[in-house]
Amino acid sequence: MAKENRFDRYHLIHIVLVPGFGAFDALGKVQYYAGITGLFQNWRDARQSPHVVLHYFDNLPTAAVSSRASRLEAYLAKRMARGEILQNDRIVLVGHSTGGLDIRRVVYNLHHGGKEYISVDGGHRTSRQNLREALNAVVFLSVPHWGTNIADWVYSHPALRTIIIAKLRAAVRGAPLFPLDAIESGIAGGAAALTDAEILLALQDALTEANEHYGKPGPLRTADAEEAASELQLYFLQMASDFHVINDLTCERHDPESGSPAHFDEYEREEELAHWQDPRIESLSYVTVGGRPFAFSAKEPAPVWELTNPLTYPELTSQTELSAKTDLSYRLCYRACAGGPFHWPDEAGRSWRVLGKEPPQSIETWDNDGIVNTASMLWPVGHRVLVMADHLDIVGHYELVEAADSDDCKCYCGAARRYQSYDCLQSAPRFTARLFKEVWTEIFDFSLNPKQFVKEHEMRYPSAKRMAVAA
Repeated sequence: MAKENRFDRYHLIHIVLVPGFGAFDALGKVQYYAGITGLFQNWRDARQSPHVVLHYFDNLPTAAVSSRASRLEAYLAKRMARGEILQNDRIVLVGHSTGGLDIRRVVYNLHHGGKEYISVDGGHRTSRQNLREALNAVVFLSVPHWGTNIADWVYSHPALRTIIIAKLRAAVRGAPLFPLDAIESGIAGGAAALTDAEILLALQDALTEANEHYGKPGPLRTADAEEAASELQLYFLQMASDFHVINDLTCERHDPESGSPAHFDEYEREEELAHWQDPRIESLSYVTVGGRPFAFSAKEPAPVWELTNPLTYPELTSQTELSAKTDLSYRLCYRACAGGPFHWPDEAGRSWRVLGKEPPQSIETWDNDGIVNTASMLWPVGHRVLVMADHLDIVGHYELVEAADSDDCKCYCGAARRYQSYDCLQSAPRFTARLFKEVWTEIFDFSLNPKQFVKEHEMRYPSAKRMAVAA
């Protein structure tokens, strides 16, 4: 009779999605990882794998990597303390951009954390060793393992940073209701129509969602608006008070106290990789490269974009053959990321498999996905996959998708949110839904059985493309 009351289950595989710069699970109703849940459900049904579960992690948006890593560590420790992750369950961490550096720092901390336990929930202690033993696979998506030029560019313009942060602080101190009529009919709406910059549509939606006077009236709409407004205010406040992540993403180490893995020295990197072997962590890296909107010399560094030197300015129009079908935000970000101190790391991985179309040219040090230099994404161990995509394509923001419930929200003053994903960096050639599905199907397959996945793909692609780059 006792056996009838026992609860038995599969040992679960927990896939945890870790966000990058901006670091939200959902801000209002827009998700950082867009469209993943539907793909996951379809994959799980097709593979008949009910023992695989998906988690979304919410982190500090622009805090230092050490702070963000501590939050991720505590999140995982809480899941273990509360019985969501049990002994013999497996954890797979998927990190996009800065989120990948957070993961690397967590692994390092689990070996160098000092105390044997992590204290959570009022003093309950979770063993670091148990957490480390549960972590057996990591997926890197567009991660700046050696930093990125765009961070150095932002770092070198402190006045610009000060202005941006001041505006964020002013927004936090402003009235609880945003002047949406002026924003929609003026700056955001007009600029979006003029430049096709969908990042402005995202801002417009976020502000609209936070105003109770937009959308179908009622107590629930008011509550949703108040929640969205408080999330925005907290989000901007955190960005205004802690922007240390930029220091942790630079190629050159400006902060001697930086705990970012992007700034590990040769000894620390060697030690770090040793930690990944005991016990072994399997890794899968997706390396993204965007189409080139500008022409720079092969095998030479691109000039730094200097705001005071018009000769270094990017081509802002989309009339040239290279920049056609791209938007202003992508061209500006790509140009800022192309020039800078980044150089090809000696420790970087030297081969890859191509998923989708192969880039027409050899990868150069100035190639990037709009945010991160492509060569910086080449984690030295594990399986690497090259994908033609910009920085946000890979996490689902590659097309403008109308919100599923937008029609239900419409009333005399319009919808509370019109879209659920945006193509905030419009690069060319366009990323496709088919390629997006292929990428994430591979990620889920890898999570299910990392060793088998790597073995099968290395056998299938024995001659992975070798890199042809300037010395």
